[in-house]
Amino acid sequence: MKKRPVLYIIYILLAVFLVGCAKAESDQAKAQSVANEPVQKASVLIETPEAQKPLEAERTDSDAPDVEDDGYQTRIIAGETIKWDGFRAIEPKDDWDIWSMVLSDVGPFFEEEFEVEKSSYKLMEGQITETEVLQIHSPNPGPLVYIVGAVHGDERAAWYAALLLKQASISCGDLYILVPANANGARNLTRYVVKNQDLNRSFPGEPSGDEAEQLAYAIFRDIAGKRPELVLDLHEAIVLTQDRDFLGSTYIFTELDGMEDLFFELLVATEEGRICHNEFGFTGPGPAGSVNAEVTRNLRIPVITVETFRGFDIGRRVYDQLDTIQFVLEYMGMR
Repeated sequence: MKKRPVLYIIYILLAVFLVGCAKAESDQAKAQSVANEPVQKASVLIETPEAQKPLEAERTDSDAPDVEDDGYQTRIIAGETIKWDGFRAIEPKDDWDIWSMVLSDVGPFFEEEFEVEKSSYKLMEGQITETEVLQIHSPNPGPLVYIVGAVHGDERAAWYAALLLKQASISCGDLYILVPANANGARNLTRYVVKNQDLNRSFPGEPSGDEAEQLAYAIFRDIAGKRPELVLDLHEAIVLTQDRDFLGSTYIFTELDGMEDLFFELLVATEEGRICHNEFGFTGPGPAGSVNAEVTRNLRIPVITVETFRGFDIGRRVYDQLDTIQFVLEYMGMR
């Protein structure tokens, strides 16, 4: 990869500043008793097993939104006109049947095929939260990457992309795909597991807790047991208001240790237009209780959260999720 010293220095300074501002939150998270002892509970249940402060987004270009005949306002985001109710973007309607689609329906992704073995296992089997992890194993040694798709069930591009990814192959190593992580939320197209239980505020989980905490515990233990070099955590953003930070088209980190070059090359690739439809920003750290924060801090495993924007059409969003995943796997030598 070509080095960009000045750009790297700027990114590093910004990253250090963001993480430094969140030190108090990190210390508090580390003080939690469950988080302090993630390994001791490993044998209890399992045999086989957003929002943080970003940089100011220059993507919101319109200060005086127009009003459409349907009563919704419009704003221009990354060159696209999106509808807006004053707080959230209005997700465009679509007729996608993801269960009948293939990767080539979205774009030129993972076209070269390699010899692999695929197997799967359940988490939370027999429960309302039951979900499945697919392992794609190459006979050639290489990195291990773990992908978590749809911690929030209404963020469709996150789990659509992960579902399609199950059709892919890799040249070496192992790829684990958990999708949809929040299966009950995905069935009901809701953020939550049940009631108002937010899975992405429930990590590292609790084996005797509520449904979200039990599911978080199972996922956390599965990641801990696999010890991947990297976790990709797929999400989407929909809030668009001056009172809340805009997270659309953003990569999120809690700590950069172990993935500095990858993270910056990923940002540069979007900036130069080599991947995705528009430039992605970055922010950190992940909120307490999230996959990003708790896996990073307690397991010392790097995590990148991918946030696409639900105001864009579904095709664009799934494309950008897959484009990001493909870039990462190619960077790590798995394609």
